[in-house]
Amino acid sequence: MTVILYLCAALSFAFSLACFLPSFSLQSMAFPLAAIASGVTLALVILLLRKPDRARLARLRKFLEYLPFILFAAFVIRRSGDGDCPFSLDLASVALWLAASALTVFALYRLSDKRVERFFPNLGGACSRKKPLALQALEWVDALVQAACLVLLINLFVFQLYAIPSESMVPEFMIGDRVFVPKILTGPKFPLSDVGIPRLRGFKRGDIVVFSNPHYNDTKDARVRSFASQLVYMLSFTTVNINRDEFGAIKADPLVKRITGEPGEKIMLVDGVLYAKRAGDAQFRAVEEDATWAAWNVAALPRSELALVKSIPLDADKFTLLESVESTRANLDLAEAATEARALADRFMALKPARDTVAVSDDLIPHNRMEVESFFSADSDVARILLTTNGGVAWFNRFMAGWASDTARANLYDETSLRLDVLLKLDYGRLIVRDAELMVGNATLEAFNADPARLAILSDAEKYLFYLRYNDWRNMGEFPAGTDEYIPANNYFMMGDNRFNSLDMRHSYDPHLASVDASDPYSFVYRSQLSPQYVPVSKILGSARFRFWPLSRAGIPK
Repeated sequence: MTVILYLCAALSFAFSLACFLPSFSLQSMAFPLAAIASGVTLALVILLLRKPDRARLARLRKFLEYLPFILFAAFVIRRSGDGDCPFSLDLASVALWLAASALTVFALYRLSDKRVERFFPNLGGACSRKKPLALQALEWVDALVQAACLVLLINLFVFQLYAIPSESMVPEFMIGDRVFVPKILTGPKFPLSDVGIPRLRGFKRGDIVVFSNPHYNDTKDARVRSFASQLVYMLSFTTVNINRDEFGAIKADPLVKRITGEPGEKIMLVDGVLYAKRAGDAQFRAVEEDATWAAWNVAALPRSELALVKSIPLDADKFTLLESVESTRANLDLAEAATEARALADRFMALKPARDTVAVSDDLIPHNRMEVESFFSADSDVARILLTTNGGVAWFNRFMAGWASDTARANLYDETSLRLDVLLKLDYGRLIVRDAELMVGNATLEAFNADPARLAILSDAEKYLFYLRYNDWRNMGEFPAGTDEYIPANNYFMMGDNRFNSLDMRHSYDPHLASVDASDPYSFVYRSQLSPQYVPVSKILGSARFRFWPLSRAGIPK
């Protein structure tokens, strides 16, 4: 037993040396923390061996219970700064921590009340005096702190229980569902290092995974904060969450989504249908199994599931409207659309009092001003500019019919984007021509705003504007873009099942202006959140294997 106790202290000191850093920083505090813990351990061992008694035994046992957690904290602190530790040092530190922790657990086992008298026969009997109330309370706090630290280690390396915070995975998961996520097979790592358990299983399309949110900066400081937040979360018994962004909002981290894109393929989403293509394939193919997971029309869920949903993105009527726009777009005859577009341009030219004497000026209406909703709202201003500016007819002609000279597109997404842009342009062209007719006819403001033909055109436009608001959830271009670009090895693409209510790997948190049809320089632009990204396997924390709460919904996710 003497050898075991001295070896515990020796391994702890060896670990301390691996934490040494010759500088003055937060990282350098790891060495004194581990060294002091090692020194206290050695001192308590010496005191017990020189004169064994129950009080000294209790102090040593209690400190040994905390020693692995103190050394683990030193490991994290040593790696918390700007500099990186060599992998060899990380590996040595982990090996020493594992050896010290295992030996400490073994020592505690042999120092338990049932076994300790075999090694220290002269300890005497345990004191039967009633403990003060304050000491009993302190023991409860001690037990709870140890439990929180132990749960943190279990969460890092073995399994974790997650509460579903959002409705991005409806109907599979509802808000408040609890899921069991095993981690030991997915290669968990020691915090801020690449040392850990080898990954023993891979992932495939359809797996529901828990992963670190890649939308947040993956800096060392952020990872330290994340680890610290987990510790505080456990120590406060899940009541305090300090994992917040720069605005003070709780981070959406980690995320729970479904794998929809695998390594070695590129994907595309068109009208709610997921397509995939691998190198060597002639064309994209529909991913049929995705239709069994994607919940587009949440309003159509069975009543028993719908009762658990707090937010329905689209009611049945709006979803039907969405599908009707997709049907209109798919059935659009581009040749007929080009003919109508040219006819509208000719009608506008006939209405303009003075002929253009200059070629079109591309900055007559800057492209970033053509944001679709504001452009439709400013139709009367646009019509007046085009009527009164030299070059206005030429601009309108290019806007209306410039696309018709080249309708070839690289893939289905680009083709449907062209068709949506053409639908918008035809409606906008009708609106501009009608505005011009009213202006040339000197209509009053009241007559202009109440004109039935103009209002009917605006009513039609609202359908397309409505669709465009949901375009980024219903459609996504070829990803990764580029002929020879595919999702790299050990990377995956994830989406939520509740596709209209999931800000996932399709999207950025920061909207940007994007062309409806990227191939048309006179395309409408809209506020887009499309910015797809894949997720490296190193960020995947585990698979959601079992829903254990509420009991009425317990079972294995599909």
